[in-house]
Amino acid sequence: MSHANPWPSYVTRSTGQESQTLLYALLATQKFDEISNAEDFSAVQRHIIAQGKASADESGILRTRFGVVFWVYPTGLYGPFRNTEEGEIKEHGLLLTVEPGASVEEAVTRAREALQEGIIVQEHVSA
Repeated sequence: MSHANPWPSYVTRSTGQESQTLLYALLATQKFDEISNAEDFSAVQRHIIAQGKASADESGILRTRFGVVFWVYPTGLYGPFRNTEEGEIKEHGLLLTVEPGASVEEAVTRAREALQEGIIVQEHVSA
């Protein structure tokens, strides 16, 4: 069996809420940048461009040169979770993973579609 991209690229996928324990473990490391969806995801776009060292390909499509991984959260909620005054934990975040060579526009669109309040999910953007 031959694949255009090497392992693990051809087996990656978005997990949504399927891997909550892994998402919580990653969140507990506090090692990921946390970017809000400010200005209709402009902050997310800027982060992908800067961290992924994005540049235009021969077709003019802006693509990452390096992979990017970070948390996206709704503006005003300060990170992927918060403690309420009632002592509850409210989740609201997206772990966005972007491969080298992925379209910046697609990554932003996928982030916009996947981010929801009340849950933590993961979304993967392939090249």
